[in-house]
Amino acid sequence: MKSFYRGGQVYQTFWYENGLREDSVRWYYLEGQLFRSTPYKHDTADGIQKQYYRNGKVKARIGYSKGMRTPLFEEYTQRGYLVTGYPEISVSVLDEYKTSGTYKINLELSDKSKKVTFYRGEFTDGRLDTTKYELIETNDGKGIITLKKTTKQGTSQTGVIARILTPYGNILLKYKQIDLPYSDLK
Repeated sequence: MKSFYRGGQVYQTFWYENGLREDSVRWYYLEGQLFRSTPYKHDTADGIQKQYYRNGKVKARIGYSKGMRTPLFEEYTQRGYLVTGYPEISVSVLDEYKTSGTYKINLELSDKSKKVTFYRGEFTDGRLDTTKYELIETNDGKGIITLKKTTKQGTSQTGVIARILTPYGNILLKYKQIDLPYSDLK
């Protein structure tokens, strides 16, 4: 299947077998150069998506597995250099466990960037399963997890995933495991 720009240039191509997308789905710049190629298996993104600059050099490599994002992520400059120096998840805590039974975890990025959304959860089999994590309200680049003392046994740690919009327009996934000092927090 092909779709076209209004001027007749190819916009995207899909290969179908038995009604399911297979092989790579390809998107093109208006001028005809390949913009992005995403591998599909049984109608689901699976493999390494590659994005390209108009000059044909690789712009990004982004991992997918069974339709879900993986932590695999690389971006490149137009000259072909690997981009590094992405921000990390910064954590500070407000421990009021003994006075009010709460333990607050404050989240932000190390560079104070505001283009982030935080989630509480883990990667499942190396994939970001959106049904298995919890959105953390994120305002102005900051998020807070408020844990409360319970009568039940909790966990000794919690995971945080940050979805960061990069200057190149891609979504970078960062993970941080946070150890908890009390075993009855929920």
